[in-house]
Formats: sequence, structure tokens, C-alpha cells
Amino acid sequence: MAVTQYHTPVVKFAAEGDALSDVLTNSAIDTSYFAWVSKGANAGDDLLVSDADGNTIIEDVADGAYFSKIYVIKAQFNDIVITTLDSGTFYAIRKPPDRWTA
Repeated sequence: MAVTQYHTPVVKFAAEGDALSDVLTNSAIDTSYFAWVSKGANAGDDLLVSDADGNTIIEDVADGAYFSKIYVIKAQFNDIVITTLDSGTFYAIRKPPDRWTA
């Protein structure tokens, strides 16, 4: 397991199989920002993020070194699981309940 909670609300995932539920008792996630950052990416490196039921949340392919991308997903998930992470680090920035407004 290579998942780390830096501070609320940032969670860092560094390996396939990492899940939000590995570090949080309540792994429900709502209206969140995600980022994939890979200094050493190669063109064609894959990212696949799923929910606890295996439904795809994010699927992307890096286009080369120093790859970074931010994803904004306005939905609720029971958990998120890193299914494929060929390189780099994936971050989830959770929306704390009743603390942030759009």
C-alpha cells in the first residue's frame, strides 16, 4: 500500500491497488479534483481509476515526460481505487462536507 493522506482533504496514491478506503474510514467522495503527475512518464503510460464497483471514473494516457493533468469530477463515489498507474502519482482532493461551496 502506497496511499498517504497528507492532510484533509489531499490523498496521494502511488501504486496500483491503492484505495481511498485504505486511509479513510468514510471513503465517500463528492465533487472532487484529481491530478495525475508524472515527471518520468513515457508516451502511452496509462491511468485507470475505478469506483468500488469497478466502474471507470478516469481513464487517460500520458503523452510524454513531465506529464500532469487535473480532472474535475462532480459526482459521488463510494470509494476510488487505482486500477492502473503506469507512472507517477495520483492525487485526490476531497471536498469536505459542509465546508466548501461552489
